[in-house]
Amino acid sequence: MTTFIRYIEEARQTIFHAKHQADRFGALEIEPEHILLALLNDSVLISRTMEGISEKEIREAIDAHLPRREPNTLPHDLPLSKAARKALVLAEEEADKLGHLKIGNGHLLLGLLDSTDSYAAAFLTKKGLSADKLRRQLESSSS
Repeated sequence: MTTFIRYIEEARQTIFHAKHQADRFGALEIEPEHILLALLNDSVLISRTMEGISEKEIREAIDAHLPRREPNTLPHDLPLSKAARKALVLAEEEADKLGHLKIGNGHLLLGLLDSTDSYAAAFLTKKGLSADKLRRQLESSSS
């Protein structure tokens, strides 16, 4: 699990919860939308960054967008989709640009926003969430 070595515990938990979200949909891979659903568990991040976007609205939009299959109830691993891997790479790049050694949920959210080829990014952008605004919030919270 060296991929997540720079992740603080809350970000690791987010990836863990994203897998559970993917399982809930019966998905074969963890998608950016599963990561966004998992980020909803971070009430501090959500209250600071998603002004005007309700958790219910996010859940309903993603529920309507993602296909459903029969959930796999047996223990198993799920790979990250290409889009989810891209979002995590972008999260790491954002942390580097900000001079942060560790990756937290704010970086994961930034990575999702930067990854313009996902429904999660399009939805958040349409709702007015800006990567620049989020970046400024992360910069000010680390100083």
